[in-house]
Amino acid sequence: DLAPIIGFAPTSTRGCFFEQVTRRSAQNAHLPATSLPGNAFYAATKAAVSLLTRRFAMELGRDGITVNAVAPGFILTDMVKEGRTGEEYNDLVRTISERSMVGRAGDSRDVANAVAFLLAPESGFITGQLLTVDGGRMDYIAHP
Repeated sequence: DLAPIIGFAPTSTRGCFFEQVTRRSAQNAHLPATSLPGNAFYAATKAAVSLLTRRFAMELGRDGITVNAVAPGFILTDMVKEGRTGEEYNDLVRTISERSMVGRAGDSRDVANAVAFLLAPESGFITGQLLTVDGGRMDYIAHP
């Protein structure tokens, strides 16, 4: 079911292919979720999103539609706090911040700003791209 992955901006002819990986990233913040043992199917779906982004960009580009994906890294959400004490949460945020090139953990505004950028008319020549929004995590620099 691609419905949760594919979304089109209602006020624009430009499409935004949005990958929401916040849940998995929040649960496995110390490693990229696709490299963890037991996540073969999860990793395959991420590869499919990347491939479909390029394929849809190729097929829809002549119609003036740009297609891009956003791949959030560790993003502070309520889910990140779930099941953790205040101290565990603070330790996790501190660890993630230390591993980020920008020295902090991301929040939902960081992801929203990336999506807004890709939907803006000024980014009309950008298509088929996977934009990683992770603050430059230094513990895994192997971005696609």
